[in-house]
Amino acid sequence: MNLMKLEMMNATERVAEALKTRGVFLKEKGSIITLTKENTESDIKQVRMLLDKLNIPTLWKSNDSFEVLVNRLPIAAMKSIMHEKGRPFPVQMQDYQFKWRSFAQRRFGIKVNALDLDANMAMFVKSLNLAGITTLAGCNGHHRYSPKVQLSGVYQGMWFSIIQQLYFADLSLRYKWDVHLGVESGALIVAKKPREEKWDMNLIYQDTVQMASALQKHAKEIRELKRTHFKRNKEMKQQAEKMRKEENYSDLFEWMKEKVRGDYAYLKR
Repeated sequence: MNLMKLEMMNATERVAEALKTRGVFLKEKGSIITLTKENTESDIKQVRMLLDKLNIPTLWKSNDSFEVLVNRLPIAAMKSIMHEKGRPFPVQMQDYQFKWRSFAQRRFGIKVNALDLDANMAMFVKSLNLAGITTLAGCNGHHRYSPKVQLSGVYQGMWFSIIQQLYFADLSLRYKWDVHLGVESGALIVAKKPREEKWDMNLIYQDTVQMASALQKHAKEIRELKRTHFKRNKEMKQQAEKMRKEENYSDLFEWMKEKVRGDYAYLKR
């Protein structure tokens, strides 16, 4: 975040920015912050509890809208929102989530509680789901392991790989974010670093915010690409499922990429 811009922010703007980077979707109108429909009910309750815990004075206008009652907010309070720890939660996969029908039919992903997720992964996970890439969970690795994002099935992993090529090429990412297939959930996005380096939580955060911002900016376009090119018809289903079951992932990736070839060439210009 630009330091000069940060210094010029009032309390409302700082709270809004901190919540957004913590994975909460919102709109600002004057002094009012409204938590939007992309959030879960738990998100809304937990935001209220978090602001109370941090002693940030607010006046709630409705269940999902509030006003910050001070003009200035310490940067430390902003960081406390951004770094609020997540909490363990169960991740469940059903057989249908691996199948072509689930991939082709679903326009949006799923709603995951932002404040349950690790702080520097939440915005990325929520933005993937907003763009229609069904994402179950994310872990920042806690300084010891590679950060990972758990996707719902092989097709979601393939689709993310295509989206990476289309929309992330101009991002200045510190780590390499690869898709691993054939894992328990079907696909994982896994960060990769040079062997001699240690994991840096700030760099992970910077990477995930960049990717999340790109996904949010192009979410509608990404959903439309998927809707236009991937259908539930029998022929497409049989082709895709045959390659998935045979674990012929390289051919599956090229087949999916070919389906969006016209738009792919246009967007890559």
